[in-house]
Amino acid sequence: MSLATLSRAERSYILDGLLDAQSRRLDGRGLKDFRSFEIRATTTPQADGSAHLVLGSTEVFCGVKAEVEAYKAPRVQCHSKPGTDSFSPWMPPTPRVRTNVEFSPALLHEHSAVELSMITSTVQEMLSACFREQVDRFGPLMARQFILVPYAKYWTLYLDIYVFSWSGGNVLDALFAAVFLALCNTRLPGTKMLSTDVAKEQNGSAEAADGTADDPMGMKFITRGKNSATDRSTSQALDFALEDEWGKGYPLDGRDEIPVCISVYPLGETFLLDPTFEEESSLSVSISVLASASGRLYGVRQRGDGEITLHTLHKATEIGIQYAQQLAKTLTQSIG
Repeated sequence: MSLATLSRAERSYILDGLLDAQSRRLDGRGLKDFRSFEIRATTTPQADGSAHLVLGSTEVFCGVKAEVEAYKAPRVQCHSKPGTDSFSPWMPPTPRVRTNVEFSPALLHEHSAVELSMITSTVQEMLSACFREQVDRFGPLMARQFILVPYAKYWTLYLDIYVFSWSGGNVLDALFAAVFLALCNTRLPGTKMLSTDVAKEQNGSAEAADGTADDPMGMKFITRGKNSATDRSTSQALDFALEDEWGKGYPLDGRDEIPVCISVYPLGETFLLDPTFEEESSLSVSISVLASASGRLYGVRQRGDGEITLHTLHKATEIGIQYAQQLAKTLTQSIG
């Protein structure tokens, strides 16, 4: 929960107004009305997907970058009654979606470093839970789309989230909405697999034509194979090549089920959604609900030091799922 520098009298005044039978917020909204989002979702040369979102005066940017991870899958022995079999894990033991959250230095004037660190760890934990490995998926995303070369090379998505401003409150919902938009806007470059000999021939002819070596950043010539003599002797050794130029590619398989976050604040016998910074600072507890457009629940997290009953938790979860469905569909329509 955010800790604005409000006096006890100011907090009491805000809560009394919200609990009034004819309660209307200072901006005229009802208790469960969301503010309008300002959205810009585009793809830039520095990212495979991005989104810039403004909610009130809370401003968040999210960029998605797909990078290649090399992983030599080990052989694992499996003992059974008929004999001994061996197999290789089809995926590396590392997450396919990784998150980094940063805040503008200006926010240190309004929030303590401890508070910002807590929000960072909360967001990273919630996103890790949303995209954890589940048999053939990473959360909502199909696992097969991350494979470039089986048992050798894989895509890893890096989410870089930057919070410019938190002064409008409800930063968690805004942040997850930006992640949703950026991932929906992400396109993985099209690739094709090559045999080792073909890859090395293409590598040699390209170097002869332009005299350049492999791009150290792995952008244009990342697919040129440089295998050892041992690799050349392996008939199944493969590499891959990019098929698409920048700006093309394939949208993420499973993007329709990416979750958004709805923070539900218990308020007497009712609930408050999308609080301003002052309202957020006056309330002691919230329930953050992660759900998708189809109503699939990804997680529920309590924030704050207040106490809630099991009935309140269940009711808040129901409300969170309902509004998460509406928000996810609205965001999808906003980017076509």
